[in-house]
Amino acid sequence: MNTSENVCAVLTQPFVRSEREATEEEIRTSLLSYGFTAELDGEYYTNGVYDIFDAVPNNVLYGIDGKCYFIDTIIYPTNKGGLNVYKSLSPRCSK
Repeated sequence: MNTSENVCAVLTQPFVRSEREATEEEIRTSLLSYGFTAELDGEYYTNGVYDIFDAVPNNVLYGIDGKCYFIDTIIYPTNKGGLNVYKSLSPRCSK
């Protein structure tokens, strides 16, 4: 699987049928299955091409199809300084 073909930003989503918010474990399992690794104790995930921040339960829905839908996460290209931007802006980031 080529991970770069599976990552995209969805700017509008009129309808996602979900059962509930995803749990932290479901989010982690989903991202790991796409080749991402957890960094800074799970504060962000990277696959070396993209960094994903703010992948927390209130930003990820667990769909009726059993998949996680990342609705309000932050995605930066790894080589564009995403981690530094995250550290400078996020109240969640370990200082």
